[in-house]
Amino acid sequence: MMRATALAACLMSLSFLAGCGFHLRRALTLPPQLHALYIGGSASSTLMRNLRRNLESGTTTIVDDPTLATAILDIRKASQSSTLLAISRSGQPLEYRVTYRVEFSLMVGNAVLIEPQSLALTRTYNYSVQDAIGNQEQEDALETAMETDLAQLIVFRIQAAAKNALPPMVMPAPANTTLSAPAVATASPGH
Repeated sequence: MMRATALAACLMSLSFLAGCGFHLRRALTLPPQLHALYIGGSASSTLMRNLRRNLESGTTTIVDDPTLATAILDIRKASQSSTLLAISRSGQPLEYRVTYRVEFSLMVGNAVLIEPQSLALTRTYNYSVQDAIGNQEQEDALETAMETDLAQLIVFRIQAAAKNALPPMVMPAPANTTLSAPAVATASPGH
């Protein structure tokens, strides 16, 4: 009886999640032209680690040597900045905005699939004069979250560009397969 109740609750939860639009993340599928991807450039280890994890799939392998790559994702620039947004009447900081910006491009073979472009995310946080360590921890946590989000946005851009710009690759027929010519109907003259 306890198992049936637990199973029913589990099924109700799943149907609720499906009803509200929640779907499990599907495995990334990129076209064969991106089967060996090199990620280069200057960015934090967190952003690079997220890109590697998000892009590596059953169809794509991340390679460490650009000469072995069929595609190169170049992280041209990654930067983080903080801006004071509000101060109190006594001149104490109250709120900051953190911005994380990434510039990237993607080459597939000798062709540019994604021209250099920038993505930026911003977050705000309340500043506490009494808690300098907490302020830094809050800013670091926001930076890590933005790096995770930016890596996912880059993956979405790559998927969209590959889907819209790369022609499907035609796989050659195996060498030992014989192809038969289609039957052609001929009519004799006078019929």
